[in-house]
Amino acid sequence: MKRTIITVFFIFAVLLVFPAFGDEIAMPTVTMPTAATNGYGGHHIAYTDNVFSLLVNPAAMMRVQQKSFFTLAPSVFNPESTFKTLSGFSGFTDGDFSSLENILDALSSQNGKLSLGMELREFPFSVAWVANGFGFGIWDRIFVSASLKQLNVEANVFADLMIPVGFAFKIFDLDGHTVDGGLAYKSFVRVATEMKPTSILGLASNADNIIDDATIPVIAGGSVNLGFLYRWNGLQAGITFDDMFSFGKVVYDIQGEDKNSYYIPWTLNLGVAYEFKLGRFWETAPSFLANTGFAIAADWRNFTNIFNQDDYLDHRNCILDFSIGLEVTIFDLVKVRLGMNEMLPAAGLGLDLGALKVDLAYYGKEFGMEPGQLPTAMLDLSVSFRPEAKKREWPWTKRSIVGMFTGIETIPTVEVTGQGN
Repeated sequence: MKRTIITVFFIFAVLLVFPAFGDEIAMPTVTMPTAATNGYGGHHIAYTDNVFSLLVNPAAMMRVQQKSFFTLAPSVFNPESTFKTLSGFSGFTDGDFSSLENILDALSSQNGKLSLGMELREFPFSVAWVANGFGFGIWDRIFVSASLKQLNVEANVFADLMIPVGFAFKIFDLDGHTVDGGLAYKSFVRVATEMKPTSILGLASNADNIIDDATIPVIAGGSVNLGFLYRWNGLQAGITFDDMFSFGKVVYDIQGEDKNSYYIPWTLNLGVAYEFKLGRFWETAPSFLANTGFAIAADWRNFTNIFNQDDYLDHRNCILDFSIGLEVTIFDLVKVRLGMNEMLPAAGLGLDLGALKVDLAYYGKEFGMEPGQLPTAMLDLSVSFRPEAKKREWPWTKRSIVGMFTGIETIPTVEVTGQGN
């Protein structure tokens, strides 16, 4: 095991100093949405004690003991309209112009603006291991979306393979007040292509040429996340600097030729959460009641976007960056979730059977730059197998940084919060 850890750290160090390429074209961050978090407003940086802390806030890894072996997580955009429109496109491109009625019906029901698509997350790669300050993961994500505006269509397709590696460390630990820090490096390979706005009639008559003219590069790169997390008696507050360093290089062209280099814009994210559990105040509570309680979390993602609102053509309305969510846990078995993200509602339901977790979410996602510009209903389902990992004590987690220099600290302990979503 020690040899494996040393090897992983060596790879981490090599990737971290890998030379950056010209930052020319911005692209979306490398992340992994989940049905559990989408049910209450998306990932929350102050409430992420599970394997996904690697991507959300690496500082949370100090109290995570979880592994991941298998997940099947499909997602569908606008379920009814997606299937109706796809059937219309299928017939339309084959010369059946009567099938255009299905497309027009779907557009009419959405006031002439419609987003369609689907995702497949964590399949076939859903491997992760995080234990008390160190972790790694291997995940994949396939994303397909198409936006229809009146009789014009544009599309975006990408597939990500991500391999994050990270570690967490104690900064301060005294009388229940703790501050942890964490650093994660996300190496990735992304295959991506997009179709510029095209009329539906032009797509039907010129589909082969449009496909042949598309550029499909394979982009390899990486980015660095830095996070901090304060905890005290159920109260948690976090700050993360996502993609503070990033690069992407085209290593192969599946089709066409792409000479660009890529980067991921960095973001500053703020979050706060409060978690209440009966077991924290009722020490003799039966095990099935100890974890009964609730958690409420709020985040302001990409906080610096607040100062870019004069440039409304290139920056989203900052109000879309705010999210809030509530998760109620009943008998450590059922989780009921409500939230709001991008000014759209979210609801979810989870079943926690120990290592086996089943989650369902129905929520809104805004594909436009302003609230209500291009809202889309999303349906997520996730079936995953994530058992508890063995407790670990790493050399760098035995004492806090402040304690080493001042001697002011509580005797080190490891607490597992067991959110496990």
